[in-house]
Amino acid sequence: MAIERRIVIKPNAPGASPRVTFDPNPLQANPSDQIFWTNNDTQAHWPGRKNADGTINATFFMSNQIAPGGDVSPVFSTIVNDTLAYICTIAGHQNETGSIVISTTPAL
Repeated sequence: MAIERRIVIKPNAPGASPRVTFDPNPLQANPSDQIFWTNNDTQAHWPGRKNADGTINATFFMSNQIAPGGDVSPVFSTIVNDTLAYICTIAGHQNETGSIVISTTPAL
């Protein structure tokens, strides 16, 4: 049975680097779980998948950025067992990173 999972984009203290934190990081999930992001920052964010070769697929999780102020992304779901590294694809946000660990071992 698929479970709804949420990653919350939270602003860090002024002047901190990175500017935001993805919480939880990493997110533990099972295949077919529904994953989405909530943006509690004052700026837009756009998590894209960071591939093993270092390239970024900006539209792997969603087709557009998440607006600021609690806006929620579309739902993402996968059937793979893998660690999906992601990075904010908006210029200047390249140090905002996280990962989603998809495993058949049940995530709580």
